[in-house]
Amino acid sequence: MADNRTSYHRQYYRKQVITSQRNTIKNLREDKKKFMDSPEGIAYKKRLMKESGYQAEYRERNKEKIRKYQKEYAKF
Repeated sequence: MADNRTSYHRQYYRKQVITSQRNTIKNLREDKKKFMDSPEGIAYKKRLMKESGYQAEYRERNKEKIRKYQKEYAKF
């Protein structure tokens, strides 16, 4: 009888922990979405795009080509 009871308690508390973790993850995702939609989040995304990633490497490799393009199309 004790084994069934302790097994039940383990299952119950496991379920509680998993539910709590799901809620925590859900709340964190909502908070992240709110932040990323805010002006600070938008600035953060722009800063990330400038500092790292393919775009920064491309700009670094093709500086002269980009300057030439900008000069050529600055008239329009």
